[in-house]
Amino acid sequence: MASQALYRKWRSQRFADLIGQEPVARTLRNAARTNRIAHAYLFCGPRGVGKTSAARILAKAVNCLDAVDGEPCAVCEMCRAIQDGTAIDVMEIDAASNRGIDEIRGIREKVGLAPASARYKFYILDEAHMLTVDAFNALLKTLEEPPANTVFVLVTTEAQRLPETVLSRCQRLDFRRISVPDAISRLAYVCQQEGITPEAGVLELLARTAAGSLRDAEVMLDQIVAYAGPQPTLAAARSVLGAAGPDAARDLLVKITDDRVADAIRTVNDLVDQGVDPRQVSLEVVGCLRNILLLRTSETLVDLIDEGQEAISELRQIAQKLAPRQLVELIRIFTPVPSSRTGLRPQLPLEMSIVEAARALRDVSQAPGAPTVSAAPVGVADRPEIIAPQAPGEVPAPARGSPRSGTGSSRPSAAPSRSDSEAATSPAPTVTARAAAQQQASASPGILWGDVARRWTEVLDVCGAMSRSVQALLSAGRPIGADGDAVVLGFKYPFHRERIEDQKNRAIVEEAIARVCGTRVRIRCSLINPEALPPSDSTQAALDDPLVRAAVSMGARVRRVKEDNLEEK
Repeated sequence: MASQALYRKWRSQRFADLIGQEPVARTLRNAARTNRIAHAYLFCGPRGVGKTSAARILAKAVNCLDAVDGEPCAVCEMCRAIQDGTAIDVMEIDAASNRGIDEIRGIREKVGLAPASARYKFYILDEAHMLTVDAFNALLKTLEEPPANTVFVLVTTEAQRLPETVLSRCQRLDFRRISVPDAISRLAYVCQQEGITPEAGVLELLARTAAGSLRDAEVMLDQIVAYAGPQPTLAAARSVLGAAGPDAARDLLVKITDDRVADAIRTVNDLVDQGVDPRQVSLEVVGCLRNILLLRTSETLVDLIDEGQEAISELRQIAQKLAPRQLVELIRIFTPVPSSRTGLRPQLPLEMSIVEAARALRDVSQAPGAPTVSAAPVGVADRPEIIAPQAPGEVPAPARGSPRSGTGSSRPSAAPSRSDSEAATSPAPTVTARAAAQQQASASPGILWGDVARRWTEVLDVCGAMSRSVQALLSAGRPIGADGDAVVLGFKYPFHRERIEDQKNRAIVEEAIARVCGTRVRIRCSLINPEALPPSDSTQAALDDPLVRAAVSMGARVRRVKEDNLEEK
């Protein structure tokens, strides 16, 4: 017979066993002790923190034959039956696979029956947010006025997905993430009972990797013991979990802040060769950045950092090189994307984050009034205030153009000459004082432009969910730079530019960018080399037709058809 998994074997059996949930445990224990049991409960919170276990403990506490001060004895016949899942009056239903109205009707038909042997009949609906709208509607009246001695417990990780009508009928109890010290204490107890002697640092690594889920930590402990035996080492634990540890994350940040991008990328690839998961490295870096942000905000927040004094000292040294605004931007850059299309290169998102972070640190200077590194990309219409960040290692081009006068514009033939070495080390400053002032008053436009450009496909998708016609118009353009606190969108034809500049359409585009990038920005539209367009462009001629314009506004696309094909037809 296979041995029982650790997370099931050491599942909490009494309210006192609930780790890190003292307010919830006290509330439920007092309710059982005073017999003030609500007819419906909502247990919500992150996964693996004891929600379903608490529901079972509550069922045992109110049905226990020998309860003491609200705590179940866990040894009587009723407690053992509930614990083993054989009590016919305690029904645990997986709402993810029984989510329809027919299943809820089945519950309504049986709920009127009196308990067979227990004092209270319990219905525990796990993953309750998975129920359909019709199922919730069918459950409403039963939740509000259930038969006597019947209790409903709805368990969910996403309480926001439940209808307000359901939430208002339940007594809500919020479960918290398990803190690192509490998780380590529980894991140490389990190891002691199981005869496991892990090396120093293993339990802390498990607690941090689990990110507040005690069940995940116990599952990982089981996996490590299966791999390395009852005396697992820290190296074995990191190998199994694919974790690099905070030391590697701090080393990576030091190289990034010192602008040693190549060394940082090489470090990442060395870690990947050792079996480290790049996403775990990203999470470690985000954790370090969060700790640095706390230190930069106030030294009084040092107690919120779960690190030793030596590690905190290293974090302080890194914090001296970073401004709070830069830290917020770096956290955004390194936060792992839910899914990535990287194929056989799982380290690519992390490498991209390193390059983008180094560029962000160069673009966002800590010193007030420092010039912004910028240059207009190729293909942008000549405007002095348009700027865009350069690719890593690329020498910024001299600023082009001059302020317009009247209806024309003049171009200098060349920027003042500089030596090659000076051009490689001295970036071109922003060409207007107005643009520099706007950049200091808001987030770095270069970073905003880079973020919008990197996630342009997502912006188009979100825009399409809001308006198909605006999405069709917007797909004809692309981000080409930044102008103060505005992101510049380039279009080849005036028709697309004029339609996007419409106040209603502009608001939709700006809202889509805000939803994707998490930053509210303005947009400005520009033509991409409009003078280069041929005078008799057939596509432009078609777009000038009012009927074609109306079709495009409803989502149609203009496609060029070769004359040879038309003649054949």
